[in-house]
Amino acid sequence: MMRLPMPDVALADWKQKIRRTEKAAFFTAVVVGLMVHLFAFTNKLYNYDELCNTPGGWGIGSENNRWFLEFMGRSYASVMGGSYSLPLFNGMISIFFLAVSAVLVVKMFDVGSVLLSAAIGGFLVSFPSVVCMFFFMFLSIYYAAGIFFSVLGAYLIVRYPEKLTAYPAAVILLTLSLGTYQAYFPAAVCLLLIAFLMHCAFGKEKADFKGIVITALRYLATAGAALALYLILSRVIWNMWNVFGVMGSYQGIDTMGHISLQELGDGILRCYRSFVSLCFDNVRDITPVVPAIHCFRIIFLLFAASIILFLVASKIKWYRRLLFAAGLLVFPVALFLVYIMAPKASYYALMFYPAVFLLVFLAVWTDRFGREIRGYDLVRAGTQWGALFCSVLLLFIYIWYGNGSYMALEYTKYHDFSYFQTLVTQIKSLEGYDDEMRVVFVGGEVDDETNAMGSMMHEVFAMGGRAETNVTVLCRAYLIVKYLGFAPEIAGYEETIAWMDREDVRNMESYPHDGSIRVIDDTIIVKFSDSGEPAPESVQP
Repeated sequence: MMRLPMPDVALADWKQKIRRTEKAAFFTAVVVGLMVHLFAFTNKLYNYDELCNTPGGWGIGSENNRWFLEFMGRSYASVMGGSYSLPLFNGMISIFFLAVSAVLVVKMFDVGSVLLSAAIGGFLVSFPSVVCMFFFMFLSIYYAAGIFFSVLGAYLIVRYPEKLTAYPAAVILLTLSLGTYQAYFPAAVCLLLIAFLMHCAFGKEKADFKGIVITALRYLATAGAALALYLILSRVIWNMWNVFGVMGSYQGIDTMGHISLQELGDGILRCYRSFVSLCFDNVRDITPVVPAIHCFRIIFLLFAASIILFLVASKIKWYRRLLFAAGLLVFPVALFLVYIMAPKASYYALMFYPAVFLLVFLAVWTDRFGREIRGYDLVRAGTQWGALFCSVLLLFIYIWYGNGSYMALEYTKYHDFSYFQTLVTQIKSLEGYDDEMRVVFVGGEVDDETNAMGSMMHEVFAMGGRAETNVTVLCRAYLIVKYLGFAPEIAGYEETIAWMDREDVRNMESYPHDGSIRVIDDTIIVKFSDSGEPAPESVQP
């Protein structure tokens, strides 16, 4: 007869099975996550995409081959009545996904150090790419789930190599990660490569040449199968959902899986350049300030010293040394694989989350190195102390940088509101104004020298994924309607084009000059510039 334990008993049994290292990773992720992101969770910030998806939405899904993102968005909306951008709720669910991912990483590599496990948890939630992810708060749950799928898929292959069911499950999870946000797939590649390196260096079972090669082939086959399944399903779903790729060329997504030899070579070179540049420059907001660059210099020295000592002190076979060296050479490519996956993209911080696994590798490597190498006590202890020092300093920097980046968004929001509130006041102050009049926004971007303040913090907190001002053709109607509550009937694209061709409109001054807002034929004309197209119908609020 099956016995069902009482809830408290089941919880106590479950807690006893969780190691201290796993608890350290989880709770550090939660605490550090709140330290970095609490401002964003308790305020309504926005970037250009968040504006378009207020109060909710999931953006562009299947058209960008992010069909599982759209599936999750549709499912969530059908159950909850909408996929809303709720900062505190979305943020905490996202932190939970990342904290569980940290636990899986610690379990995957059997990390023994509580402090290094805590560092792993901290890095997975504080990395600048996560800050950028919360710029898109309406998508944060789905993006965090995509990271979790990627980590869980790698975990199943590494931890359960003998279970045949682990492989199809991993393929499905990695496919779902690709279908959520393609740039998270390299996270699994990085984890599998770290697992391969650790197997070459410290593996005991099946660590002969044949066993290592089979392990590598298993990892490659699983990742390759997931990528192939994703590409196939993308085409199937395009047909099922009648998607014709209006936005399919976005960030080069329509050419994913098709790359020329020259693009491949250029992409590999960019991977190595970015990897080396971590020691010299700000790379994709990973090293935003000089102390962070110094940290990465120390990290590279720690890797170099410990790896050289490992090769000298260990007694592993020559072929394991050779395969280990080959894996190290491939590692920079895995970290920046997005250069190869989307060679024509416009890159920014959100796309480089897999680079956090360089810091994860530091924690995993120094932990195992300290346990496995005999003798050289000073070097082993010094390596871990150095890793912890860099981890603490980088976490401090990332907490600071995240808060500053959110504050920059806040300043931009104030300026946007003030700018358009003044505009709305001028519209309502027009002689003969009537609340039933249509409004036509003519022209493209605003050429206003008084609107150059930006966030006031852009010299340091210049993270990609946000704009210094949202006084733009794509954002202005959303700000005016959704945030300021001024919701007149706004002319569509074709009607606006027709107004732009009228001579009396062409003769108007451009905003903010006198005469840039007029009533013509019972229609309010707001002229922003002489050139530029109006916002497409698809982005009208």
